[in-house]
Order: sequence, then C-alpha cells, then structure tokens
Amino acid sequence: MYGWRARVGHVAPSRGDVLVYEFYRMLPAGFMLLNTTGTIRQLVDTDFDKQLKRIEEATLDLAENNCDVIIIGGSPLFTKLGYGSDIEISRRLSEKVGIPVVAGITGEMEALKKLGIKKVVVATPHEEELNQRMKKFLEASGFEVLKIEGYGIRKNSQISDLPEHASYKIAKKLYEKAPDADGIFVRCPRWPTIGDVALLESEIGKPVITSCQSYIWYALEVAHVKEKITGYGRLMETLA
Repeated sequence: MYGWRARVGHVAPSRGDVLVYEFYRMLPAGFMLLNTTGTIRQLVDTDFDKQLKRIEEATLDLAENNCDVIIIGGSPLFTKLGYGSDIEISRRLSEKVGIPVVAGITGEMEALKKLGIKKVVVATPHEEELNQRMKKFLEASGFEVLKIEGYGIRKNSQISDLPEHASYKIAKKLYEKAPDADGIFVRCPRWPTIGDVALLESEIGKPVITSCQSYIWYALEVAHVKEKITGYGRLMETLA
C-alpha cells in the first residue's frame, strides 16, 4: 500500500493541484496525499457556502480510504464563519469519522506560533475583502498584522496561473515596508510558494510560513510523524 508512513486526506476547496504537487516535492517515499475536488470556482460567499455544505461528505469519503489525518482546506471558509469555527467543525467531524480532522487554517495559526511569529506581514493572491477577513481572524488568534496585501484575484483557477515567483515578490515587498515583523505568512495553497521559502528566509533572516507548508506540517504533526525535511524552510525542519 502506498502511504505506509502516513496517508493525508485533503478536503480541497477547488482542485488542490498545487498542494498535491508541493506535497510530493517536499516529502520522500512513504507518504501519500488523498485529494478531493471542491466547488469553489469564484472566491465569493456563494461558492464558499456550497463548499461548506459538502465538507462532511468529503471527509467521510476520505476516512473510508484509510487516511491517518484529514485536512480541511480553504481558509476563506473559516474566516467567513469567524474565529473558532475551525476548531468547532474539526471537533465535530473528528468525532464523526473517528480519525483526526483539522482545518488548514488551524495549521496556519499553529505554524506561526511554532516559529514565534507574533507580528506578521501577510502576502496573498486574494481580493481586499478576503484579506481583511484573514486579518481579523489573525488578530482574534493573538497576532499583530503589520501589512496584508494581495494580487486581487477572484477567479480561483487564475491563482495557480500566477508566475512561479509571484509570492516571493509580493512577500518581500511587504516585508520591506514593515521590517519590524517577526516573519512572513504567505497565504493560500493554490499558488507556487515553497520553492522560494528558504531563499526568502535567508534574505530577511526571519521565518516564512506558507499555507502549503502549514497544511502538510500540521497534518504530519497530528499523525506523529518525525521526518528530516530540508531545503523548504524552518517550519518543515522542525519535523525532525
């Protein structure tokens, strides 16, 4: 059976394509990502509501396929519902399927705490309304957001079409405007991010957290996996 060390389920908000690619890029043999396909085509509330209705069904499907842990992707779902919604939905679904179910946004918050980031700049591909919702969620979680800015994309498929280093460029620009930040949070697992994390950390001398990192790191933490992963930033190195 593939995934003999850990089988991670992912309730994808849309395709989940970039997360799948970066999962296998970072992890050695022995790990497997089981992905679903979500319904969010436009980053708007009507699509968010449709996806929220299918989370339970998707989680049950993944649980039946022998996942060790399941991640619910789509931070905008939980920033729409508000602070604490991630914990409540994860608790309910974990009880229902009998294996750990955690929200990706919970992993993001835990990753920031793990690396001691309290004051943060946030780079996103999203429109301002979604950025402000994330800012509110971060502040409710105890973080200080010094800067948050995005590329203003609404159509979900266009996020994965962004240039490979688009996240690096906006993240570095934002940090230069707020160098007192403890680190950078690059939000959203739909655009390329992990290839530039180590470079960005070396340039600013501070940690960089991405959504892809956070989802995968947190899933493996919950699954009690220890693995030496280098070349993709400080967060992944903590798994060793």
